[in-house]
Parts: sequence; structure tokens; C-alpha cells
Amino acid sequence: MTAESPNVVELPPAARSVWKRRLLIWGGSILGTVAALILVLLYSPLLAIEQVEIEGNRLTPTARVQSELEPLLGVPLPRVGPGTVEELLADQPAVESVVIQAEAPHTLRVVIEEHQPVAVVGESGAFQMVSATGEPLAPVDERGSVELPYIEGVSAEEQPDVFATVTSVLSTLPPEVLKQMESATAQSIDSVELKLASGERVVWGNSEHGAEKAAVLAALLTVETPKGQEPVEVIDVSSPERPVTN
Repeated sequence: MTAESPNVVELPPAARSVWKRRLLIWGGSILGTVAALILVLLYSPLLAIEQVEIEGNRLTPTARVQSELEPLLGVPLPRVGPGTVEELLADQPAVESVVIQAEAPHTLRVVIEEHQPVAVVGESGAFQMVSATGEPLAPVDERGSVELPYIEGVSAEEQPDVFATVTSVLSTLPPEVLKQMESATAQSIDSVELKLASGERVVWGNSEHGAEKAAVLAALLTVETPKGQEPVEVIDVSSPERPVTN
């Protein structure tokens, strides 16, 4: 007795399954292409850095920055980020942060943001500009070569709290007022005094209410002494709500 062959009819695959299979194939091809492109960009010499252009540096010599960034030459542009550049410039005290711009195919532009100097310290032949936190930023050939006050009678090593107070006070002054200052000193954190290049003495007090004191001082410096009246010798802004001049 012969078994009958089963009556089997092959149906075409569902349209949804066909599209799903095609999408998987296309997606895999795209991912493979993207991965290959990423590998080319990250490791190919096609985008290797051949020159580094520096902008924004006033305190740090360009030659020194170029020297510190030499390890980047030959590295593909996509592999370099701001953190990499900042790490290489970590020994440059004036550098606060950087912004980088990749200019294909072979140029990296580095825009440097530097700490703002607020004063000059040191002695003849060893003057330094310092930041608001008292950190040395760059050497100065002569005390009067920059429009910054000189900190007198206060040592960062021997009186760190007093020194930090003085630099903090100076950092609150608007640039147009700071450049008018001849010197700054203090006996304690509560007795900061400034001296203008024009001779007036400014009694500041402590570092509290710095913004208010700075605004009052800036306003008072714009007031002209009336004719026939003795010029002002002392400006006291230690209580900014009740400034005194005499």
C-alpha cells in the first residue's frame, strides 16, 4: 500500500518579515560603514595634526605653548579634546582654560583663556604678576612696566591669609580703577589699604562687601574737587553705605 504524498503548498514570506530582514541588512551595512569611517578618522594620517595655532595668550609665551603641545603633532584631529590640551599646559600657571577648533585637514587652533593678573609682587629682578588667588602668573621685567598695583609689606609665605585678602580685594576692582592703583598693603585681614597713582589713600577694610565698595570707589573717583577746595587725600569706603572723603 502506497502512502499518499502530503498536499503541501509553499506560501511567500509575509511582506512584514521581508522588510524586517532588509532593514536589518541595511542597518548592519550602515553601522559597518560608520564604524569603518570612525576608525579612519581616529587612526588615519588623513587628519593628522601638522600645525598648532595659538590665540589669546598674553602672559604665556607662544613659543612655550607650542613646545608644550608638540606631542599633539601627528595625532589625528578627532582624538584631541580640550582636556588633552589643558593637561599638556598644566605647568603653565597663567592658563585657566582652553577652547580648541579643529581646522581640517591638519590644523588645530587653540584659544587660551588666562587668569587675570591683579597685582605685582617681588623685588627688583624678580617681579611677578599674581592672580586673584595670589598665584604667580608671569614674570615682570620692571615694576612699572604693567598697570597693576604693587603689594607692599605683605608676604604670601609669612602672612598667607592677609596676602590672600589683599589679592581678593584687588580682584573686585573694575579694570579702569585697578590700573589707577599704585600699591596695596594691609596689617591684617581687616585693614586693607590702597594707594592711587595720583596720591590718594583708599581705606578699604576687610574683603566683605567688595562689590559695593568697588562701585562706591569708582563713583567717587569720577567726582572732581571743587575749585578752592583742598584735594582729597583719603577715601574711606570701609563702610560703603557711608563713604568718607577728607
